[in-house]
Amino acid sequence: MKKQLLAAAVMAVASAGVSAEQFWSDNSVSVLYGSDYKVDGVFAGDLEGDTFALTTYTLEHVSGHNWGGLFYFVDRHKGEDGFTSTYQEFSPKVTLTTIENSVVKNVNAAFTLESSSTGFDNYLYGVGVDLNIPGMNFASATVYYADNDNIDDDYQLTLTYGWSQGNFNIDGYIDYSTKTDDSEANLHFNPQITYDLAPMIGNAFGKVKVGIEYSYWGNKYGIKDADQNAISALLKVHL
Repeated sequence: MKKQLLAAAVMAVASAGVSAEQFWSDNSVSVLYGSDYKVDGVFAGDLEGDTFALTTYTLEHVSGHNWGGLFYFVDRHKGEDGFTSTYQEFSPKVTLTTIENSVVKNVNAAFTLESSSTGFDNYLYGVGVDLNIPGMNFASATVYYADNDNIDDDYQLTLTYGWSQGNFNIDGYIDYSTKTDDSEANLHFNPQITYDLAPMIGNAFGKVKVGIEYSYWGNKYGIKDADQNAISALLKVHL
C-alpha cells in the first residue's frame, strides 16, 4: 500500500511537470563535519556518554513551480568508527490556494518520503502554509501524519525559515514529533549559519558558503534521554 501511494505521488508530480512552469531552482553540494553526534555508530547504546565524529556529504535540490514546489536531498554519512549510512528525503508540495496581501501566502498539500539504508521508509502526509513574514526570505509551517515503518505512527510539525543580509545567511528547520507508545516526543532544531565567499573568489560556482550547522535533537529518534548537541563545520557550494 505504501509503495502504491508513493508511486501515485511520483506520478502526480511527473504529470504536473509535463505542462508545468518552473519559476526558480537551486542545486547544491555540501560537506559537514562535527564530533558531537549521538546514537548512531558504535555509541548507539551509550545515550549519556560518548559522542562520535561524523562527516556528511549532501546533494540537495529545491525548486518552485506553478503547481507548487519540490525539495529533495541525499545524505551520505561516514562515522569515525566505520559507521556508514545513506539517508534521503523526497518532498513535493502542491499549492491548493494562494492568498493575496496576507501573512499566509499559499496553502499546500504536502508529502514527504523519508528513506534510510539502515532500514526504514516513512511516509508523511500533510497540509501546510507558506508564510509572508517581513524580512524573511521564506518561512513555512506544515503538519504531517507520519506513517512510520519501525515505530508507531505519529504527528510531526515542521517549520522552515530563511533570512539573509548581504552575504550572511541563516536558514534551517525545526521538527517536532509527538509521543507514542514506543517513542518519546522529540524536537530537532537545525539551523545553518553561513557566509558567502563567492564575491571574494569569483562566481564560477554561484554561492560558496562557509559556516556552521547546529543540531539540537532532544530524544533523538524518539529515544528517551538521547539528547544531541552538535556543532559542525560546513562548506556548501551552489551550482
